[in-house]
Amino acid sequence: MVKKLCKYWELAVFIFLAGAAGAQDYSGWRLYHAEGDIVLTSRGTRTIYKSGSSEFEGTLLRVQDMIQTGSGRAEIQLIPEDPLSVRGTYTVLKLEENTSLLVDALNGAEPSLELLYGKIRLVEGTASPTVRIRAGNSACILRDSDAALEYVAQPGITQPKLELHCFKGQGGELIPLSQPGAADIANLPVRAGETLTLEYHIPFSYVERKPLEQSVVAYWAAGPFTASPPLAVPSTDLDQVPSRRQSEPETAYVPPQGVKQAYKIKNGAIIPGLICIGAGMTLQGVSVFGSQDSKFRDTFLYGGYGSVGLGVIFLLGAILYNPR
Repeated sequence: MVKKLCKYWELAVFIFLAGAAGAQDYSGWRLYHAEGDIVLTSRGTRTIYKSGSSEFEGTLLRVQDMIQTGSGRAEIQLIPEDPLSVRGTYTVLKLEENTSLLVDALNGAEPSLELLYGKIRLVEGTASPTVRIRAGNSACILRDSDAALEYVAQPGITQPKLELHCFKGQGGELIPLSQPGAADIANLPVRAGETLTLEYHIPFSYVERKPLEQSVVAYWAAGPFTASPPLAVPSTDLDQVPSRRQSEPETAYVPPQGVKQAYKIKNGAIIPGLICIGAGMTLQGVSVFGSQDSKFRDTFLYGGYGSVGLGVIFLLGAILYNPR
């Protein structure tokens, strides 16, 4: 009887360990939704899932696996090693059109992804509150945040521009990685309601921090998470995200009453003053170089002095005329 009980206990322990090992083996990013054609590259095998296909459901993305969207979109969720032992909400990520994403690492408390190109939105849950995402020569660490990362080339520029939009949560930091010939940049913190833009034009790097534009929030709100993930997720609504309008009203300068009239009076004195001074100098030049007759020369010389003096009087009047 005791031997049978021992065998049963051994069998139960074996089944438990096998199940635990299986749970650990299937931890990672799970593809649970796709719209349009997507391409999955896993362990050297490239698989194309056509629009409307459901064969991808439940597919797990392992390290060095890459998912690409063309005209479609995809949604993935971070599944821990043992979902039953971790309580809370679970991180989800959405890939927009023309996006390539690589699974960099899964081990440790900081899962790592690499955005090769495109746009993604990440909503972190309490079960895995920190995610590291690399894009080109930069990396960003997001902590308990709802954020979007855009790494898209601009017309006429070979190096894509990196934009980090933080909608809600704790925020994170953008870390420029070292590269030959580029200036060193300190880690750049980002908070909720901010956009951080980083451009590399070797040997210079351009960084811009600004409030969230209303157009950015509207873009991501128009393409929300559309499917139900396997595990519970945090709120993905963007209704109460702080933003500012795309084009704010410009402040126009309105001069005080009477200023326009003062400008007219000052200009009315300056212009004739300059004319008189120019005419006087012309008369003096003619008197010196234009004739050998002393009477003619003296007339033009003293007449030039009078014209210059009159012009100076006009200019002094314009300078002294300064109404309140």
